[in-house]
Amino acid sequence: MDTTAPTHTITVAQTAEALGVSERTVWRYLKSGRLPGETTGEPGSQRTLIPRGAVDSLTNTRISLDAEALRAERDQLVAELAAARAERDALTSRVSVLQRSLSAPLQPGLAERALARAMSAVAVARARGPRTFSLR
Repeated sequence: MDTTAPTHTITVAQTAEALGVSERTVWRYLKSGRLPGETTGEPGSQRTLIPRGAVDSLTNTRISLDAEALRAERDQLVAELAAARAERDALTSRVSVLQRSLSAPLQPGLAERALARAMSAVAVARARGPRTFSLR
């Protein structure tokens, strides 16, 4: 291992470990310009060194983006929870109203009056006889 490299630069493997990604991803970052790097040494013993500051900056950017995404997801979940609670409260209120209406006694004579009207309508219909319709 070459110990002559300055301490403010790190290797591709160290960068991958620091970022929590694969070495292949670090090479993609280098190729796309997302990370700066410098290849040193003779062919066959070359090393690509990356400035530690650039790695730290990328780490901070990724943490900041992750935090923003988490905040957005949290806000969305809070809104969904509030909507679910409102729906629950509305349903609870409706169930309460229905339970009260089912447990309330019927008004005295209401059922009897409705039955008498229905029987009266049936008697009138029978007295008229079958209805015939003519097409004009």
